[in-house]
Amino acid sequence: MKPRLAIWQTTLMLALLLVSFPTLAGETMTYIYNAPESKLDQRYLYHWEILRTALEKTREKYGPYEMKPSEFMTEKRQASELKSQTGKLTVMYLSTTPDFETNLIPIHIPVDKNLGGYCIFLIRKENRDKFKKVKTLDDLRKFTYGLGLGWIDVDILKSNNFKVVTGSSYDGLFEMLVNKRFDIFLRAAVEITGEYDERKDKMPDLFIEENLIFYYPLPMYFWFPKNAEGRRLAARAEEGMRQMIADGTYDQIFDKYQKEKAQRLDLKNRKIFEIKNPFLGPETPFNDKRLWFDPATYH
Repeated sequence: MKPRLAIWQTTLMLALLLVSFPTLAGETMTYIYNAPESKLDQRYLYHWEILRTALEKTREKYGPYEMKPSEFMTEKRQASELKSQTGKLTVMYLSTTPDFETNLIPIHIPVDKNLGGYCIFLIRKENRDKFKKVKTLDDLRKFTYGLGLGWIDVDILKSNNFKVVTGSSYDGLFEMLVNKRFDIFLRAAVEITGEYDERKDKMPDLFIEENLIFYYPLPMYFWFPKNAEGRRLAARAEEGMRQMIADGTYDQIFDKYQKEKAQRLDLKNRKIFEIKNPFLGPETPFNDKRLWFDPATYH
């Protein structure tokens, strides 16, 4: 039989451990993410499945978790909520900016392997022949580009001398295109097929341009508040994501969501026009080729 002192010391040590590592005591880690903008908004199904799978991979080590949507927030408000550490949002999926790198906690793994940097033109059917004549970036500068107010893409295009028209509503941008407010609604390869399929019957003038890719590196990361809880949430998610990369789960989920899109858009046979993203920093993980989509080698 152990002496009472030894038993008391053991009990005290266990109590201290449970205080120091609350997940060992069964505390649920809560990931609050931005809700879809509308019923037709399916842009982020893939990304949240990546996060959910990463959290499942780490359940044994970290314990239970919960993923729940917040109210819908604009990108600007999402960033504000995270930076202000209000607790209304605890994880955000957006592209990198110098401001975010300074004031938030990132996981430097491009969630969609930068497939979102391969942009396709959603246009009006009547203009399809105009794009067959495009030979240079200056040819592309003759068109106007529709983007959402506050999107980082707006600043990227403007820094490369492209004409941009902004809209305050995601769904409204499709209406603006049809109503000739701009020539091109610039869409990521991960988004455009689903968006087109959802709207083609009600908007028969929509057309997916067939030959061009407008490319700029646009790593999209998961971001967390810059506090102890944010670091804990980020550490778990990153550990799970790296496990997924190592065991092939990441590629499996990527293929499930993105392979059909890449094939349908015939990305490997399109002509690529590349512009610079001046907002990338030295922390961008270009050297790890596993993290980046390449249409020439993907099959």
